[in-house]
Amino acid sequence: MSEIARPADAVRRRGPPVTLIAGLLLILACEALLIVDLAGRGIVPVVEPLPPPHGPLAVLARLAAVLMTPLCWTGFLLAADGAFAWRGDSPVRRHPRRFALAYATSIPVWLFFDAVNFGAIHAWTYHGLPQSLPLRWAGYVLAFGAISPAMFLVAEGVIRTRFGTVEGRPLRFGMGAHRIMIAVGIAFVVFPVFVQEPIGALTLWIGLALLLDPINDRLGAPSLLADWRAGWYGRTVALLVGGLVCGLLWEFWNYAAVAKWTYNLPFLGPLERLRYFEMPLPGLLGFPPFAIECWAAFQTIAWVWNRVERLPPVEPVGPDDVL
Repeated sequence: MSEIARPADAVRRRGPPVTLIAGLLLILACEALLIVDLAGRGIVPVVEPLPPPHGPLAVLARLAAVLMTPLCWTGFLLAADGAFAWRGDSPVRRHPRRFALAYATSIPVWLFFDAVNFGAIHAWTYHGLPQSLPLRWAGYVLAFGAISPAMFLVAEGVIRTRFGTVEGRPLRFGMGAHRIMIAVGIAFVVFPVFVQEPIGALTLWIGLALLLDPINDRLGAPSLLADWRAGWYGRTVALLVGGLVCGLLWEFWNYAAVAKWTYNLPFLGPLERLRYFEMPLPGLLGFPPFAIECWAAFQTIAWVWNRVERLPPVEPVGPDDVL
């Protein structure tokens, strides 16, 4: 895996693609409207009622503040596609069906994490959600659907740099190692449900990766274990970076929004007060493995999808790709 194969002779477009411009403008418009909304309310504790907006601009600004996360991440996906396309090779356009499946399956994957949280550990809470159910559900779809594709696109950008060529000593994994990883993965997934406390978050962000990646390896689906067996660690590094970058952006766009989330991680002790916006600093360590979990889950879903005869096939992820 010493070189990443890309269309080196692709001609850069004369001007930036429409999606790049549209995505950046959407993000900038949301940021500007958020500033307008903040001028009338400030960043207040979520338990306080917000003053109602007055005037068309204030109403529009409040709507943007409520939908900050779904709108900004939609803009991010558009801008990322445009940035790749401007360089001549967008994975969104090269494999639109695969991108669509990643977007669609990102929703149930995240709902799994929400189910564990609200059913057991209560480590995070949503606030300020739209009163209108259609608007709320539209926000859910846009926000949750962007989770996996956003991390994969960042990782796709990283893998096209020198970090994508990271190589090392090949690691060998036998059937016994697979069984151990699967058993540990199951234990890590079950632990939050068993303890019924926020401390369960410690295993929630790695359990699915330990469970699904060895299963993918045995099925012949793309897996990080197969990469490591070949002595290639570029995709692993790219996913870790993708998770961290998106985590930093999630917390940044979340902090001043009206519809937002906050954390409850008392097991961190005094460290819970050291925060990056709403996230306690140690919690940032959960974002990199979260990207690997989502990627492993997507590979499992794609493998199953391609074995249902009536469904249109989705191209498997290539040996040098993330998305």
